[in-house]
Amino acid sequence: MSEIAVNATATGYLRDILGRELVDGGMQSPLRQYETGIEDICRRWAGRHLVEVYPTGAFEKGTANRSGTAIDFLVSLSPAANYSMRDVYETLFVALGDAGLEPARRDVSIRVQLDGVGVDIVPARRVALSVDDHVLFQRRTGKTLTTNLTQHVLDIIACGRRDEVRILKLWRDQQGLDLPSFNLELAVLAALRRRPPGGDLADNVWAVLGYLETLFAARSLLDPANANNIASDQMTAAQKETVCEAARYTRAGRSWQEIVR
Repeated sequence: MSEIAVNATATGYLRDILGRELVDGGMQSPLRQYETGIEDICRRWAGRHLVEVYPTGAFEKGTANRSGTAIDFLVSLSPAANYSMRDVYETLFVALGDAGLEPARRDVSIRVQLDGVGVDIVPARRVALSVDDHVLFQRRTGKTLTTNLTQHVLDIIACGRRDEVRILKLWRDQQGLDLPSFNLELAVLAALRRRPPGGDLADNVWAVLGYLETLFAARSLLDPANANNIASDQMTAAQKETVCEAARYTRAGRSWQEIVR
């Protein structure tokens, strides 16, 4: 079988998986029904300091998979909410528990399950009401970071790499890797930066796996919304090496049916 035929077969297999894992991200998506309930809880918690609650993350980027977290909400607080972001994070965690939910701490978000759907809630304080820059608390480091989640969404929508990101997220989850989605997105963009959008999906995924195997541990990944944030510093050297080893194993003669399911 020719290489072209092999790639076409592999890409067809991957696109079937993308269809199976498709999440409705439209304005009438049933996942948007959770926004009102989350906003009600947050308004009771934050009072006059709450600016708005709106979808963000993979749901807005179009990189969510049905088998992963389905929707994220940013809880945007006023710049006048002059509290430590650690306290903001922890008091929201308590408020969600008091509302009868069972919150779980994640890196910059708090996860709850609603009707069996994973929902990540990200508390953040605006730098100013005139901009979308927000300050978040990062549990991995115990520090705050300033970034622009709206820019993250727009960058991924514009890059033409959402299918590759979705496949690599499934690979990550099925491998059980501790690899933050933002780092994975940046790695996909770095690996494919010289390839025009719209190329062969299987070939592109293979190239990203090659980047993860050989370059991921050594390269710094910078937040495009704030170059002072070195996203790759979220991970330890051991975590990065685990990702490299998983990519190396994957590329060592594995069939596509073994790479991602």
